[in-house]
Amino acid sequence: MINKLIIAWYVLALCLTMQAQAQYDPLAMPVDMRRTESSDAEKVIIDPYADPLGIDVLMRQVDPHHTSEYLDKISGREYLGPFIPISQELHGYWTLDLFGGMPGRMDLMLAQNRDAVFGRGSISLAGGINSLSASGWTAKDLLYLDLVDVEAMMLYRCSLTMSKDFLSGSYNCYDAQGRSWSGTVQGGRRAMDQ
Repeated sequence: MINKLIIAWYVLALCLTMQAQAQYDPLAMPVDMRRTESSDAEKVIIDPYADPLGIDVLMRQVDPHHTSEYLDKISGREYLGPFIPISQELHGYWTLDLFGGMPGRMDLMLAQNRDAVFGRGSISLAGGINSLSASGWTAKDLLYLDLVDVEAMMLYRCSLTMSKDFLSGSYNCYDAQGRSWSGTVQGGRRAMDQ
């Protein structure tokens, strides 16, 4: 019976010391050991150009043959870069009618340089006629056009589909007080003398 009791105490002591060893923190050295530390410690060199997150491998392209250019070529679609001229020529005079939250009519003179579109014009609303400045860009058959009414401090942000001499789409209107309206817009090219 005494032998069994001694073995039980021995197993209990062994289990408690193993648990204590598992909780031992090797970085929490006693103060005395820090004083006797040698200066021959390993030097760490930090590379300022190294990837701090270690994701360089993840950022590499997996297969160079599956870029958007390659996929456009094999699918028969022509790759349309930002500086390739589009088929729609927007240079000229345009009239756009606004429907919805802020009805009105815009008369614009637009110019185009590659995918950049810019110009000026006027907007006729219930309150009168104000001047506009225009800037935007094209992507395939879409025209993204921002029109700013400087006098009324309003921005008309239009997303338009182009087809021959016709534009149609939607707009969002924002004013300086934080209000906004939306609606549809459609219009077309007009002759210079109109």
